[in-house]
Amino acid sequence: MGRQQYAGMSHELQQAIERYTRFHGLASGVAATPVDGLFLLRRTSPSELEHAVVRPLLCLVVQGCKQVTIGSSETLYDAGSLMIVTGSVPAASRIATASAIKPYLSMALDLDPVVITDLISDEAAGGPSPGSQDTSADLHDAIRRLVLLMERPESLAVLKGQLIREIHHWLLIGRQGVAVRNLGLPNSHARRIGRAVAILRAEFAHPLPLTRLAAAAGMSRSAFHQHFRAVTLLSPLQFQKHLRLIEARRLILSRAFSLSRVASEVGYESTSHFSREYARMYGRPPAKDRQQAMRWRTGGEVGNERGAKGAAGQDLANAG
Repeated sequence: MGRQQYAGMSHELQQAIERYTRFHGLASGVAATPVDGLFLLRRTSPSELEHAVVRPLLCLVVQGCKQVTIGSSETLYDAGSLMIVTGSVPAASRIATASAIKPYLSMALDLDPVVITDLISDEAAGGPSPGSQDTSADLHDAIRRLVLLMERPESLAVLKGQLIREIHHWLLIGRQGVAVRNLGLPNSHARRIGRAVAILRAEFAHPLPLTRLAAAAGMSRSAFHQHFRAVTLLSPLQFQKHLRLIEARRLILSRAFSLSRVASEVGYESTSHFSREYARMYGRPPAKDRQQAMRWRTGGEVGNERGAKGAAGQDLANAG
């Protein structure tokens, strides 16, 4: 994970995100876009602390402030801050500064290994290599141009691929370039662990033998366990537990199911076991959390933008 700061925040980018999210945003404040993997967010009040397992992504805070904790590292992201995540990692985050007059605004873009692989091929043909360049200004400008094109759909359809490629290019040759590059190398540890992570995300509610996950990564059990923890900061079992509990909270806050049904839906055979693990992660048992969430809703917005089955990296808001 990396943080970059750029002071030259564009006022027109703020206005463009404000306009787009007002018109297209859901009740949560998240707005999907015609660009795969790109989400915009607008929130008019601070949020509760939210947990997520973040995908590799780029997040730009345009207005307001967000607090993000990954592992033992806590970082504040204010206007102009870029967050670059190059692995699937657990995160806890909350929107710290937001109001109706000055809402929290941000964008999140999934990093695309296919685009990165293609750029690496160009690198072999004489293109720029990953390094320690400060590409913050270039990234901001490319993001600004991409978001502004949301209001010109005909041009967006033609130019979005080029702009996504440009954004990945600036990431690849920037300060986090080596880590970004690993996402595009078929045999890198990050890419191989990513194949196991994809299985965990798709089937987290079911028992998953370590041998199957290790085979997907093309590693022995011991090597897989070691590299999985290095990439995600968790063991495979802990990672699966995080996914289960994140989806459980989404279901609990939706009030669609009873607590016993929620436990069953995410793979727990025992409701009491589920409640204990839920309380360890969220600080209160499921029933009390549902009650607290309803009280929170009456005073503002709930920051649960997407569950474990959702798209993108949750802005950052569940940490994207």
